[in-house]
Amino acid sequence: MPEFSGWNILGEVLLLVGSAVAMGVVLEAVGISAIIGYLLAGVLLGPSVLDLVGDSSNFTLIAELGVALLLFSIGLEMTPTRLRGFGFRGAIAGLIQVSITILAAAGVALVFGVDLRVALTLGCMVALSSTAVVARLLTDRGELESNRGRSTLAVLLTQDGSLVPVLILIGLLGGGGGDGDAAGVGDQIASAAIGLLVMIATIAVAGIFILPRVFDSMILRRNRDFAIVTAIITCLSAAWGSHALGLSPALGAFVAGVLLARVSISRQIRADTGALRAVFLTLFFASVGMLANVRELIQPDILKTMLAILGVGLVLKITIAWFAIRVTGGHRRVALASALCLAQFGEFSFVIGTEALQSGIIEAPMFQAAIGASLVSLFAAPLLVAKAVPLSTGIESLLVRCRVWKRIAPPETTPRDEISGHAIVVGYGPAGEEVANTAALAGIVPLVIDMNPRLVTAAREAGYHAEHGDAAQQEILAHAVAERAAALVMTLPEPQIAMATISQFRALNADAIIVARGRYSRFVEAMREAGADHVISEETTAGTLLGATLVSRMTGDTTAAAAEPSEPEEA
Repeated sequence: MPEFSGWNILGEVLLLVGSAVAMGVVLEAVGISAIIGYLLAGVLLGPSVLDLVGDSSNFTLIAELGVALLLFSIGLEMTPTRLRGFGFRGAIAGLIQVSITILAAAGVALVFGVDLRVALTLGCMVALSSTAVVARLLTDRGELESNRGRSTLAVLLTQDGSLVPVLILIGLLGGGGGDGDAAGVGDQIASAAIGLLVMIATIAVAGIFILPRVFDSMILRRNRDFAIVTAIITCLSAAWGSHALGLSPALGAFVAGVLLARVSISRQIRADTGALRAVFLTLFFASVGMLANVRELIQPDILKTMLAILGVGLVLKITIAWFAIRVTGGHRRVALASALCLAQFGEFSFVIGTEALQSGIIEAPMFQAAIGASLVSLFAAPLLVAKAVPLSTGIESLLVRCRVWKRIAPPETTPRDEISGHAIVVGYGPAGEEVANTAALAGIVPLVIDMNPRLVTAAREAGYHAEHGDAAQQEILAHAVAERAAALVMTLPEPQIAMATISQFRALNADAIIVARGRYSRFVEAMREAGADHVISEETTAGTLLGATLVSRMTGDTTAAAAEPSEPEEA
């Protein structure tokens, strides 16, 4: 019986994934993101170094499945209410960022004497970021729901959608559009438009009429395996259909996740697909690392070109991404932090570069330089995402001192001489509103700080003092008379922002009580070290209330019943 060649590929997959995990564990132990370890494992085991693993194209499909499963799991968290939070402005910001980055990068390349077709190709490679890397990092850090996380993900998804017109442009540059004639261009644009329409129609029919009925049926509820397998089929079908229509498979998987977010078992589906997602994503990052040809990248001419693409590309992309988010209504510091998260050149740059190389648009040395720049930017991505908040704060302070930016002065609406013994409430979402109402009922004066002008207006209409600004800035806290405050209540869910705000407040007021919301238990101790007196962990508090409810309902224990929140009476 002849040996099945697929077993050789399986051995290479096991070697690559095992090495990636081992290197990721080592780097995590010293405080470096495991994603860098996965990339390094691919570089070391790839053809250009140890050559222990064959061509990375063997793993392309599995790697793409990893990205699709990641976007599918993110989509499962996007209920209609949360999806509306991304808003139309996020899509506009993404379109602005992609189009201006392509033109600006191409313009800089032309100044350095690069051919127009090559310049536009480089612009396309620089413009798109890595959804897989950034979404994974934001999810791991619990920052996907922050202002920065939402605006970043909105731009990333728009970038995924823009892959189709970008590839059409590359095809036209390579003479794939009927020698560049108008008919060829029209055919490709019409084909892409039809594909989008077909996808939208299919999504509408499946999401409204089919999927909710299927997943809420008693058969799938009785057997957990049926529901999970059906969910995976839905995800992969959407990814395959999206690819068949010339769109990004990951984008199709994300849409499938959004559709399934409406069914009752969406969280269980997300949990059950977690193991597959982890394995495939690890393989994805390792296979990306294999694309780097280290022997060629260390040649002086290629190295010089690579560093030029990397440096100019990062500066252009950060600047343009900041501008795009800022002009669509984002706070300048949030826009800067999001721009740092979007700075890297993503996995689509490999797709675009390979297509351009095969079409004869760019030559092999330029291809290796561009791919090398993309890979180095991916190595820098974990650091940029992790340090986005302190870096954006530092850059803002520097630009203010240099008089490039004006200092944002809070409006003089608070009677500073009269306020004392008040409670500063950071954030006026549902949690912040409840805190302000409770404080007011107890005779404590609440003073709300929020970066959302709409919420500031709502707080003022409710009769509270409210200021628009970032509470992590010392001048904003000083304007809120933090030195005379009796308490600070941190209601925002993002741990990094919370710790920065707590530290700044504690520097102004050493005696006040600080109560903070801990979205994730793993950050509770760090928030206490930052200066919080009491951290309310959502995870443990929810468990306590669930247990109290169970005991009160099963035993009639009045003590336990008193611990559970009261249910509103029916009208």
